[in-house]
Amino acid sequence: MNNHQVIEAKGLNQFYAKVYGIFGLGLGISALAAFLGANVFLEQTLTFIQRFPLGLTGIWILEIGLVILLSAKAKSNPALTIAGFIVYSLLNGLVLSITILAYGVDNAAKAFVVAATTFLVMSFIGIFTKRDLSGIGRAGISMLWGVIIATIVNIFLQSSAVSYFLDYVIVLIFVGLTAYDNQRIRQVYFATQGQDNLGFAAFMALQLYLDFINLFLSLLRIFSRN
Repeated sequence: MNNHQVIEAKGLNQFYAKVYGIFGLGLGISALAAFLGANVFLEQTLTFIQRFPLGLTGIWILEIGLVILLSAKAKSNPALTIAGFIVYSLLNGLVLSITILAYGVDNAAKAFVVAATTFLVMSFIGIFTKRDLSGIGRAGISMLWGVIIATIVNIFLQSSAVSYFLDYVIVLIFVGLTAYDNQRIRQVYFATQGQDNLGFAAFMALQLYLDFINLFLSLLRIFSRN
């Protein structure tokens, strides 16, 4: 390995470390918010969600808006991207506090262990595989749109069988996207010529956060039914 390759590998490793550092920060904020929301400020958390425009649906819409905004501002405004990610993590933590109480702490613990193990394995695959995972990424994103449409339709159908099936599909989708997004971190680093931009790192951290949280929530719903 020549000197250029050594410098390149070092820069890539630093970028991965930066992404995972921000990812860990987001998970930590969500975990703290979930704990406090469920144990210390439960009444205030319920009041906040109930008074929020459209309730949980309104928070969900706001979170989607934040993802779109951060995607657009990742390059031009790193500070806004990081701030938006922190706000997203905090909001999601409050929602998780109610979700975990609804499905049970035991189920949440089992879902977390399985989600964390799966996420770790697929992350290693995405980081170290030589195979191009872009096809898996495109398929996963396409399937995710299908799941979103099916979920909206099922709001009117109220079919538990459809909901159960979709949870398994979501698990498969985010298993694939976890590997794909970890490989994409490398692609983003080289596409930006290794420039020191926290915005790109924060946005990729958000992608990993979404992969993990959606994997966890789907497993939580599956375990609660079993």
